[in-house]
Amino acid sequence: MEVRPLHILSVSLLLVSITTSGVSSAVCDVNIDPSRVVVRFGDPVTVNCSTTREDVLEAGWEASVSPVNEPNSKIAVWNVSSLTVWDAEPKCFINYMNEPRQCVEKLDLVIYKYPESVSLIAPDFMKIGEESNITCQVLDVAPARYLSVKLYKGDEQLGNRSFTHNSTRFPVNESIPFPVTPTRADNGAEYTCVAELQLGPGGPKLNPAKRSPPLKIPVFYKPSLLSAAEENVEVREGGSIVLNCSADGNPAPTYEWKYPKADNVQEITKDGVSTVNITRASSSNARVYECHAKNTYGVAMKNITLTVKGRSHWIGIGVLSVAVITVIVLIYRQIKA
Repeated sequence: MEVRPLHILSVSLLLVSITTSGVSSAVCDVNIDPSRVVVRFGDPVTVNCSTTREDVLEAGWEASVSPVNEPNSKIAVWNVSSLTVWDAEPKCFINYMNEPRQCVEKLDLVIYKYPESVSLIAPDFMKIGEESNITCQVLDVAPARYLSVKLYKGDEQLGNRSFTHNSTRFPVNESIPFPVTPTRADNGAEYTCVAELQLGPGGPKLNPAKRSPPLKIPVFYKPSLLSAAEENVEVREGGSIVLNCSADGNPAPTYEWKYPKADNVQEITKDGVSTVNITRASSSNARVYECHAKNTYGVAMKNITLTVKGRSHWIGIGVLSVAVITVIVLIYRQIKA
């Protein structure tokens, strides 16, 4: 039987139409707006999900809180007045008449909580040149993968730790030790720990950092002299002199002098300086005076060599001259009389 050309053209157009319709439907078309949501625990959240395909049977959200089902709708809205579930994991789904019959898209959702507290745990003291740990303790913060913890000495950053590999969604406590090797200059330095959630796109514009109360940690070290370890000094016989000894140390050093004791020698220690006061110096005071400045961590020693010089012969000549002149004057007065 002969088929007319018009019938052949009609069948061909029908096949092309069916094929074209199948191609246009054979894609997943799920649009989530906004695509990334950063929400504080307990705050409200609203997210739209939609499609441009026409063969929609149903749109909705799968979630552990406020699930959504919208039959014959191209749009589904996930709306939660107060998000208090850490593992909500909302997914938008759309069911179609044609293949693929269901498309699912997971929402990039970040639920966060600022640290409840940030504090420092440190030893009662540190020793110069010895490594110690200063630990930042961050309590009840989420999610850990966005947490950044820094340790500061004054304005100087000593260390920085992040937790990008921690996938826990629930609040955690973190203790982060930072090794510190102090110097003498670090005695009395102020340490602070700073914890911050770096939440990225969609996060709050003002992202407050939580700071620990500042902490001062004493650094202990042996005494070191504040002047030369060897000194040579002189005094005239009958004169007075003060010998000084001072040292820097932590704990503050105590002082001990070593020399033969004498009635005209007195020791005084005040305001971190120890002195030996000698009055009416004589040749018996000429010697080496040893000062020992010591604390738990060591000793510093200073030697002061004192020389006592005899009275000047010019003084003797002057006295004798005055005496001779006085005698001459007296004799002259007697002759005149």
